[in-house]
Amino acid sequence: MGSRQRLLPLFAWTLLAMFGAGVRSDPARALASQAGGARAFPSAPVAADEIDPEQAPVTSRSCEREFAQVLTEPALPGTPKLDQKRPVVLLYAKAEPTVFVRTPLPRAHGSEVAEAYRTLLSTTDSPWSQLQKLWTVFSANPELGRAVLLREGYLYAEKPELAFALVDLVAAQQLFSDKQIWIHRGEKLLHAERDKTGRYVFMDGPERGERVKLLLFDRIGTGEPPPALHRDFRALRARLGFDRVKVLRSSEHHMLVELRYGTEWVKTLLRSRDASLSVECEAVTPEAAERISAVRSEHGRKERVLAALRGAIAEGIGDGLPFDEPLTEYGQQDGKLRRRWHTAYTAGQNEYAFNKDKYPVFNAHGHPLVPEVCVDFVFDSLERASGTWWRPRGEPRGRVIGGMDFATLEDETMRRATSVIDYATKHPESFELDELAESERVPFKLARPLADFLVAQADRFQSGDVVLIRGYAPWDKPWKPRIMHFHSFFVYETDPVTGQALLLAGNPGRPLLQTWQFEAFRTPERSIWYRIRPRLEWLESIIKKDADVPRLPAPPPLTVALREGRQESG
Repeated sequence: MGSRQRLLPLFAWTLLAMFGAGVRSDPARALASQAGGARAFPSAPVAADEIDPEQAPVTSRSCEREFAQVLTEPALPGTPKLDQKRPVVLLYAKAEPTVFVRTPLPRAHGSEVAEAYRTLLSTTDSPWSQLQKLWTVFSANPELGRAVLLREGYLYAEKPELAFALVDLVAAQQLFSDKQIWIHRGEKLLHAERDKTGRYVFMDGPERGERVKLLLFDRIGTGEPPPALHRDFRALRARLGFDRVKVLRSSEHHMLVELRYGTEWVKTLLRSRDASLSVECEAVTPEAAERISAVRSEHGRKERVLAALRGAIAEGIGDGLPFDEPLTEYGQQDGKLRRRWHTAYTAGQNEYAFNKDKYPVFNAHGHPLVPEVCVDFVFDSLERASGTWWRPRGEPRGRVIGGMDFATLEDETMRRATSVIDYATKHPESFELDELAESERVPFKLARPLADFLVAQADRFQSGDVVLIRGYAPWDKPWKPRIMHFHSFFVYETDPVTGQALLLAGNPGRPLLQTWQFEAFRTPERSIWYRIRPRLEWLESIIKKDADVPRLPAPPPLTVALREGRQESG
């Protein structure tokens, strides 16, 4: 941070000493237009603090009068049942981790059939199997689907198993037959149009042109959207750079919260304009001002390099990079395809063979289809974020070398599951290695203890961290000696309320964004053994300087689709 920036808080305090307290923040800066035509909701300019965390002013405020005024406004109840189950719900289902000012209600005076189906889904021990049976019923009758599955337009659930079923099975075309619909996700109002196949495709936003994949807590509808019941703290966190939020009180237009910046908790009054939030007043002490500025500055630096890393992760998912396991396998042959692919690629070929099966060198869009094992995904994503990758079809065959090259092809030991641990141990200047004690290794099959652990240890698992899990796998043959297997992935995003890791990015069979419960279904006996954190200074040194990183902070999208359109990451 430059000397001029460091002096800003001191200058503000000098003015305060001269003219007295009681200064309110000016929330008049409107959001810039969103990429791809998405907009903040509603259409009127949103007075959100669109602050680059490196430039965020931290000034003295006497907010007692503003805080007291909020206490005179009618309080909204929030969602106490969801709050109690939130960690497990987010463990199970992909969600935009919003906060609700009250619980969305099911449609009143619905048909007897709709009420019977709602009761069935809320009381059954297996909502996924029941909802799968009803799939064709709702597809043929979208109005019935809305009455059963939506609560005031929200895809909402407080039961983890139902939340998983809704996200995994419910499609927008089961709920609507209109030509156009909107999806209110966080503070953005996105629009979608029905294509020739009957599926909805985004018309704007970061997923423009992709099929609509619904997240938990999305709001879906047609016509003029009614006032929102949710508030978007993920977008506010991207703008302000806080770590965590505690909601103290909600009213129709305000939220009284505490925001954590490092070790500092700052009581803050937020103005809500529908789902979007902006700061009206924050109670910052003189002693804390510079520390908060430093936290915001570091947050801005980190988000810029994470934007490049997440972009590389999204490219790997979009390309559909195949897992390095032959279609026909004799014994254990994982990891054998990558070198065969490289030989064919450098020789100018468009396909290669292994065990008499043929594999393409490029995908349908001409992007290299480089086979990966799980640890390759980690190294490949870091390399790709630095500008290192193979050229596409139509360009001279070869690999562009950017800021980092782990040389995994030349050194096959780098492709072992434990190689990232070995590398971090040898390079403490680049990575921070954290080995969990045996008592901390919670098996994934224990959902509530795992969720509680992730919340209690939230600061140990941050966006951009590499997590290594280990345990017995259900696909091992029962007549063979049991072997504990490793798997690795990135923490992609975290919840601003609980702090827990929200989405994971890896290649467990194909590259995707996944929840913890996805991994629990695959390998319930595994647990977390290691966390490896790339150091910020190292990431800044390798990330390509011309990385397409937005200047103004924005939360990363929570879904990524395969470019070829045959599958979706969700």
